Amino acid sequence: MCINNIFILYLLNKMLDTALGFSLLVSTIITAIVYVVTRSKNKSEEEQKDKLNDTIILFVITFVVVLFGKLCIGESSSSTTVVKVSDVKGGQCPF
Repeated sequence: MCINNIFILYLLNKMLDTALGFSLLVSTIITAIVYVVTRSKNKSEEEQKDKLNDTIILFVITFVVVLFGKLCIGESSSSTTVVKVSDVKGGQCPF
């Protein structure tokens, strides 16, 4: 039981590191909150279908906006390059 909880926390941590996982998690939370707040039990079948469509549209728009924002604003460690300078001898340029 404890190993499962640790594994779930590890996966959540890895999901938050990537833009795709972060946007999936955030859009799911936002969509669930909106669904819980706006639900009502006495609706016709057509209103329930409309609400389901609205919820799906909300999820997709939220996912795309959060993904785009995370990709644009988030830190990207792949754009930086580390160069080792131990090959320089006698103060001369290596090329």
